[in-house]
Amino acid sequence: MAVDRALAVLLAFRDGDRGLTLGELSRRTGLYKSTLMRLLASLERQRFALRRADGTWSLGPTLFRLGALFERSLDLRSVVEPTLRALAAETGESVSLYVRERDRRLCLMRIESRQNVRDHIAVGALLPVDRGAAGRVLTRYENGTGGDRGRALLASSMGERDPELAAAAAPVFDRDGRMVGALCVAGTATRFADPAVMARARHAVLGAARSVTAALGGPADWFDE
Repeated sequence: MAVDRALAVLLAFRDGDRGLTLGELSRRTGLYKSTLMRLLASLERQRFALRRADGTWSLGPTLFRLGALFERSLDLRSVVEPTLRALAAETGESVSLYVRERDRRLCLMRIESRQNVRDHIAVGALLPVDRGAAGRVLTRYENGTGGDRGRALLASSMGERDPELAAAAAPVFDRDGRMVGALCVAGTATRFADPAVMARARHAVLGAARSVTAALGGPADWFDE
């Protein structure tokens, strides 16, 4: 279908791509250049794609607008952002909210640490879902908690996604008990190698996840021991 092919064109863009040639888009999508030109003309009219001065193609501003609508429709920022800021202040580390995006995890919200050496990830970045504390939370609880409660909801990682990084994460649930995403505290493996630092991060992120879940009308008692 034409819609499937148009979506394949948009999904061909990866993190860091600023402009792709028609040949590169053809290689990534498997579509003929003539077909791509027809699809890109339609996408350009609605500003899903833009043709740059050098002839390459980039994603267009309509996607940003739809992304903003998606974020607002979740009604999460007003609930989550104050908790993220408090969690960052309490731990001194970077904190994020990740959501599942197919076989990846998407950084939906982020507060950067003020540490000189820190884990730096941009909002909108896609990371592996099979590595890291947040990825394991998103994978483990996508179909329910399996009876996990309290500290059993926590996940920790040390050097899984990057040998220099470590993290602690916990799930956030909505009023229907469905997982909304994973709250994550992340920093350097050097700092988190101190058991006291990791313990503080785990305690803080569990409390923050409980607070957000309660604010969303979810089962906050799941976080009690």
